[in-house]
Amino acid sequence: MKNLKIWSLRIVTLAIAAVCLQANAATISREFTGNDCSGYFGTGFDSCTVFVNEGDERIELSPVIAKFGSDLTLDETNDTLFPSVTGSEFSFSNTTGGNKTGTWTYTLGADDPGVRYWATKAANKFLLFWNVADSAVAVGGACDVSDVYVLGCLDAAVVLDSASWSTPQNKNLSHITFYDTAVIPVPAAVWLFGSGLGLLGWMRCKAA
Repeated sequence: MKNLKIWSLRIVTLAIAAVCLQANAATISREFTGNDCSGYFGTGFDSCTVFVNEGDERIELSPVIAKFGSDLTLDETNDTLFPSVTGSEFSFSNTTGGNKTGTWTYTLGADDPGVRYWATKAANKFLLFWNVADSAVAVGGACDVSDVYVLGCLDAAVVLDSASWSTPQNKNLSHITFYDTAVIPVPAAVWLFGSGLGLLGWMRCKAA
């Protein structure tokens, strides 16, 4: 029952964020030591998943979609979960030397997942990025905390088709990885509940 409540809240957050997001948005990042998909988020590419510990519970948020190497050519895709992804959906521009910074663009296909998180690895660290509405970083918002790597701020992440990146400590890029919108199937009743509240959020946004 506890998991059901958590997923209900997550779906509502996603639905309202998706319909209320305006041009004003903030990019959040958090630095980690190690490798995102060879240790921190799991071992074995297809099982690599962004997660957060909430109390005694490990809450899995987003599985990996694809990884691109230091020269921004495709390394791997998650064939287990996303067989439709070929890597051609991603393109890169505005890069600097060593691909320390740049912009990625994602052209979503009919069966492809959305992108909520992306990570850059360089040297012995990686940066995890996600975008949130400005309200999430305002005083009292979900990301107005000393450590943004918490469920509330992570769940404020919105689905994107383009964003920028930088590397940890301005080192040359080792790889860039993209992560999906959700990982665990949710019961149909919860999806209906979430979509109903998402519609309510849209109506409120429209009224505002």
